[in-house]
Amino acid sequence: MSHDPVSESPVLFDTWPVAQGVIGRITLNRPRQLNALNLEMCELMLAQLQRWSSDDQVLAVWLEGASEKGFCAGGDVAQVVRRVREGGEQRFQYGDKFFSTEYQLNLLIHEYRKPIISVSHGVNMGGGLGLSVGASHRLVCERSKLAMPEIHIGLFPDVGGGWFLNRVPGGLGKILALTGLVMNEADAIFAGLADCFIDSEDLVQAQSRLLALPWTPLVSANHYLVDGWMRSIARRHAAGLPESPLRMYFDALRFIAQFNEVAGIRDALLAAAEDDPWFAAPAKALAQGSPTAARVSLEYLRRTRQMSIAEVLRLDAVLAYQYPRHLDFIEGVRALLIDKDKQPRWSPASLEEVSDTLVEEHFTR
Repeated sequence: MSHDPVSESPVLFDTWPVAQGVIGRITLNRPRQLNALNLEMCELMLAQLQRWSSDDQVLAVWLEGASEKGFCAGGDVAQVVRRVREGGEQRFQYGDKFFSTEYQLNLLIHEYRKPIISVSHGVNMGGGLGLSVGASHRLVCERSKLAMPEIHIGLFPDVGGGWFLNRVPGGLGKILALTGLVMNEADAIFAGLADCFIDSEDLVQAQSRLLALPWTPLVSANHYLVDGWMRSIARRHAAGLPESPLRMYFDALRFIAQFNEVAGIRDALLAAAEDDPWFAAPAKALAQGSPTAARVSLEYLRRTRQMSIAEVLRLDAVLAYQYPRHLDFIEGVRALLIDKDKQPRWSPASLEEVSDTLVEEHFTR
């Protein structure tokens, strides 16, 4: 966000000189698409991060988005579905490669030895969270809108969602997955999806303080330095955080999340909405989302509860292989992102019609 990219490349790479080396900077650069991730972007970032990982001169990585409106709107799944709808023997090839490459990138970020500082601002959803949440140090700016909204397009909360949603306090990751609930910056910190709030107007000064740190060739020492830098930011900006609805409604949401079936969660949300209008939006989102995606997503969260991030992403790859080969993902993306009529025709049309066999198909390859 600190510069005006002029390159046509969908991802920009540059470096900042610091003591003992450089900090690598990655800028997502599809501002008109809110930096939605495509295969080329994932391939470019995967290759660059691998190079920087083995380059002793690169001491840390800074990850940001070029658009003032948002860090990343998610994966460009419309491109995946357009390829499928074109037909032919190769219709699934792009989607298979996109998802597998994206998950390799997610895993690399989660397991990166050097500090990665992600700056989440504005819209950060789906595949964007797959990038930012895995970073070792995660900043979030004012007026943020974060979500895992895959229920709206008939998909599951991928990009490692089974790992980070299962770590949200009180089991609230279930609610986030099944409703696509939009979080603000305070919610993101409360949910453990970000570490520290910063006003975007202070980003340039914060960068200057980061560059002035006494960097060393030792990875562990540099993590310690960035930890201290983050704590200083937290102290400066704590007063700027808004209220967190997730925190305010925590007890009610925790009660709702205790239901083991989607229908129970749906009915509990609808009942809560009769008493408090705040629950109306998540209740409506679940009621109108893909019934198949809802049931598969809940089963996915069950199966991934005790998994490592690597195991979760391996399962994500199985599910992502299946989804383009089933009806609801194609229909959901068509209705929301391609034709934009917002009238998906889900099949099956209700939770009660979704068979256990259909759910199990999504976990088999």
